[in-house]
Amino acid sequence: MSINDLPKRSPSRGTEEAAEAAFFSAVEACGLFINQGSDRQDYGSDVQIEAVRDDAVTNVRVHVQLKGTNRQANMDGSVSLSVQRTNLNYLLAHADSIYVCYHLPTDRLLVCYADEIHRQYSHREDEWEQQETITVNVRTPFDEAFQRSLSKRVIAKNSSSRDRRLSWAVTPPKQISTLLRRAAPTLDVPPNPELAREILVELYNDGQDAAISSVFDQFEAVLDPSSSALDFLYMAEINLGINGQPINESRVREGVEVLQQSLKSGKVYPGSILYCIGNAWLALQEHEKAQATYRAALRELDQPGLSKVAAQCYKNLGSVMESFGDNEEARKCYVRALELDPGLNEAHFALALWYRGEGNNLERALNHLDRILPRGNSELKMTAVQGWRINLLFRLGAISDGFRDLRALLGEADSYDWIWPWCAREVFEFGRKTVEATRRALQFWQAYLEKYPTHHVAQCEELMCHWRLKSAGESSGLDFDAFKKKVGEVLSVDDSNEAFLWDRVGHWAQYDGDWVQAEKAYRKAFQIDPELYGYCFGTALNYLGRYTEALPILVDQAEKHLPDAMSWFQVAVAYDHTGDVERSIEAYLRAIEQDEDYDLAWFNLGGVYWNSEHRVRALSVWREAIERFPDHWLADKLRQDFSEFF
Repeated sequence: MSINDLPKRSPSRGTEEAAEAAFFSAVEACGLFINQGSDRQDYGSDVQIEAVRDDAVTNVRVHVQLKGTNRQANMDGSVSLSVQRTNLNYLLAHADSIYVCYHLPTDRLLVCYADEIHRQYSHREDEWEQQETITVNVRTPFDEAFQRSLSKRVIAKNSSSRDRRLSWAVTPPKQISTLLRRAAPTLDVPPNPELAREILVELYNDGQDAAISSVFDQFEAVLDPSSSALDFLYMAEINLGINGQPINESRVREGVEVLQQSLKSGKVYPGSILYCIGNAWLALQEHEKAQATYRAALRELDQPGLSKVAAQCYKNLGSVMESFGDNEEARKCYVRALELDPGLNEAHFALALWYRGEGNNLERALNHLDRILPRGNSELKMTAVQGWRINLLFRLGAISDGFRDLRALLGEADSYDWIWPWCAREVFEFGRKTVEATRRALQFWQAYLEKYPTHHVAQCEELMCHWRLKSAGESSGLDFDAFKKKVGEVLSVDDSNEAFLWDRVGHWAQYDGDWVQAEKAYRKAFQIDPELYGYCFGTALNYLGRYTEALPILVDQAEKHLPDAMSWFQVAVAYDHTGDVERSIEAYLRAIEQDEDYDLAWFNLGGVYWNSEHRVRALSVWREAIERFPDHWLADKLRQDFSEFF
């Protein structure tokens, strides 16, 4: 064997070098990517290129399988390559991996996405996954337009993925489940413009405006700048704004320009486009422009076949008129919208809130809410309908129905932050109107405190529900000691209502017949606010037989702070037991003067007269008392004890 026999260069060496030279030259010429070098161990990815944005490196990389060939092009200009199936699998590990082929005979760089090859083969019926090799057809030029689209797509996708990943990273474990329920589904816009367009239109028609907005940049990168599908992209962002959701304002303003260009092109119906432009101005809260545009749209929409769009336009014009304070014109717009489209949920909702705001026709408002049916392509959330329905039911006194709807709405609370606070406000306002309402309110506040255990207002409301039930003679599940303990816990956080709460403790003890505990609690309230809480404290002292101590407190109440029949009655009791008969009689007469139906005052007055030897006056008072209150137990007692007189 001759020592001059040396290794020979691979026959493909020349094409590989030509392919590399052409590829790196194309990348450098556009300046949208930088070369991050070749893989040292090539199992299917030859090169990694990194996207550049405004001269800033991004660490967003694209894997490239680079090929060169002298093979004749196909009839359609594409070039076919045979590659290992495992090579495709290898590239699929990274999104947006690409095959780039340099066709030497025509000096062209052609490209296709690995994902697109997989999609094409997945639609085949044969068992291609068992093949050793597959055919890759490349036909798209690897030019500046492609590189620009690729750069925008991969940067947008990476930003979205990064933000989502970091959101998970900073979320406390206790909140992961909530975040999981609320996380928007991830969507990768395919690089195929026609497929991307079909997906966009389908999402728009289904009302998936938030999902579209989340991948706005991806769609924009794929779709041709002259594509009419861009209208849907901008209209989705506009829809978010008119439905009260956060928007990218610059996108909405760009959308106005895009829609105006569509209008000028004459290729679309002007009424619909004007309606969408009006929506953009409404989303931007430029109401004068919105009003003028809606009215222009309605002139174009006044013809058969366009009634549903006209109805939506009237509804949104009504919203604009409400913003101007012209409520009657707003109502007319909503009514006209429903004349054109009786099933328009948004118009029913707007008219329901209009009637509620007027306050004089709550039944009609509820009727409009009840006519709203779930629609998949509507941005009107049924949870919002439920929330307002609860408010109307409570206002109409349908407490049981309101709490039933409230429980149903709470089933969605993990998905919407506003639901718990909304329900809390409704229960705070209406939850203690009746005993039955209080029972349901107590259950609500107990559930609320499980979720928000340190919420002070909720703690106070739970406490007052217990007291309301106790005062109505109902069991609330607490005894006196437990209630008193809860009062102490509330006061340890905020003592601004200390006197009031100690008064409630005193009443609880009073309902139990425990005047010792009642006096202690009433005393604390009295020491804080003697004017407001002197009556209950003095009454407790009377019941404990401490009349001398009670008298000055009760007289002060009756003469200054609470000059009613009950105050004078307690003054009379105290005077009677301290031996001042004349003042006791005077106080009873004052009580009767304040309330001539005060039964005990009549019977007690007769008793004081009798005990002070004024028998004639006593019998006269008792006769009138028996005549006024014939069924009273004291009337029966007098008829038994003094049968000779009655």
